[in-house]
Amino acid sequence: MNKTKRLTVLHADTPGKIDETDLPLSSPALSLPLTALSEYSGFRILAAVWCREGRSDAECREDLFRTVRAFLGKCEKAGIPPSRVPLSVEDLRLIGNDLSRLDELAALGVVSVIPFWRGENALGGGWDTDVGLSTFGRSAIARCFDLGLIPDISHASRRSADQILSMGEARGLPVIASHVGFDALCPHGRNLTDTDAKRVAALGGLVGVTFHAPHLDQSGRADIPAVVSHLLHGLSVCPDAIALGTDFDGTDELPVGLSSVADLPALAAALSSCGVTDDTIDAIFSSNADRFFDRVGLP
Repeated sequence: MNKTKRLTVLHADTPGKIDETDLPLSSPALSLPLTALSEYSGFRILAAVWCREGRSDAECREDLFRTVRAFLGKCEKAGIPPSRVPLSVEDLRLIGNDLSRLDELAALGVVSVIPFWRGENALGGGWDTDVGLSTFGRSAIARCFDLGLIPDISHASRRSADQILSMGEARGLPVIASHVGFDALCPHGRNLTDTDAKRVAALGGLVGVTFHAPHLDQSGRADIPAVVSHLLHGLSVCPDAIALGTDFDGTDELPVGLSSVADLPALAAALSSCGVTDDTIDAIFSSNADRFFDRVGLP
């Protein structure tokens, strides 16, 4: 990748990792230090804030606002505008049973929502369950569509994912899967079936490949070739939707050779060595996602 190329990452838990220990944006403890992206002419990082285990729904809501304020404050001081770090919320249990809190998220600048993390919440079931959307969950997803909050099925159960996709199909509105592997290569409840990947793509959404090793290889370990395999599979299934999900700063189980954003040129080189063209590598690294964000009206 040369300096004329952009980078888009569909899921990084960097705000929470910064918030936990008050790290600077440049900290080498981060997998994605936002001040170290000079290799790219521009970047967009979908910055996720999630509900920590052991915290009540109300405490998670308080955590969200504190984390976002601290994160955006540091970005402002570093000269990084909010458009470079659009916000995502992971696990909507923080809204409790109050749909109006979705309006609060939209006003805060949140652009996408992951309804579940694991287990069940008021909206329905996550990836490790066979539970679909609850009545409240269907109302919440409908409200998300109304507000322009993009539903993200990364942690959804098969049933929940099917229902969310069906709601998107009925409205002609996009759904994304920001950080997943492909179930065809590594069977796992967190991974996306080819059928659902095609449905996401048909809606004009995005499929971001995760760097969480246990979702890339059944051994629980992975390396750059494993990530390449999932990207190549994605290109065969949904070429115009495939992107980088990463899950940087949200997992300690990264593939060998991909411990941080500084290693992404090695991933690009590995793709090139497999015959992937420069234009297609650029599509994976940013242009597929950039076209998506243009379509949904994000700067």
